[in-house]
Amino acid sequence: MKMMKRFVVLGSSLAVLACLLGGPLQAAEQDKAESKAKARVMPIKVSPYQGRPPVNADTVAEGKKIYDRSCVYCHGLNGDGKGPVAYFLSRDTAPHPRDFTAGIYKFRSTISGELPLDEDLFRTVTFGVPGFMPSFTGLDPADRWKVVYYIKSLYPDFEGSEPELVPVVGGPAPSTAGSIHNGYQVYQEFKCWECHGGGGQGDGKKSIDLKDDWDFLLPPRNLTMRTSFKNGSRPEDLYRTIMAGLDGGAMPSYSDFFEGEEDKVWDLINYILSLSSETTK
Repeated sequence: MKMMKRFVVLGSSLAVLACLLGGPLQAAEQDKAESKAKARVMPIKVSPYQGRPPVNADTVAEGKKIYDRSCVYCHGLNGDGKGPVAYFLSRDTAPHPRDFTAGIYKFRSTISGELPLDEDLFRTVTFGVPGFMPSFTGLDPADRWKVVYYIKSLYPDFEGSEPELVPVVGGPAPSTAGSIHNGYQVYQEFKCWECHGGGGQGDGKKSIDLKDDWDFLLPPRNLTMRTSFKNGSRPEDLYRTIMAGLDGGAMPSYSDFFEGEEDKVWDLINYILSLSSETTK
């Protein structure tokens, strides 16, 4: 009987303790959920949507015709990135043309490991990749969308996918001396210099050994040449690159590291942009 009473008392004590601990934990989880709900989605600089056609068998077929005319030489007949001129673009150095059948994309507004949005693909087709892939602004917007539809057809997992977006917290900060100084501190704290170098010229101590997922050498970006930034050079573009990472490459996602301290990202961006005298378009 005494033993039973002890169990009752012990059970009551544990219940009280659980309530005391559970309150703060539940509140913290609720605050985290509300914070994510309030996060804004990064705007994507693309052409107006007025010319976007519907997705159907006809527009996918038309997209293939455009692909065969404009994309096949690099990305290959089957979209595997092994077109007849692919090797001569970079030889043994990354990046090589994207393999659309693998479902791995660098330039995304989605979290690491997720497929890109349609708008991400459209942005890349529209603006190209500086130094590697030309811009296709000469194509009618409707034709660019059709190419996007065809590219998606090469990887079945696009069907019905709802990728998780990179939440955007805050916005570009004024490029003041204080912000740039804080960004420099972040650059040092996260050891960005190990790859990009102390002066941002892509000559860090790890730069000579970096490789992509396909075992091609992958030189880090020279941050003093913003017009060469593959994923764009606007503050919003850099935020997307830092927080989403470049899947398949050596640049990881930093969204977990900066969660709750996103202001540091905007300061880091100001520091990176201060390394170049070029203007951002």
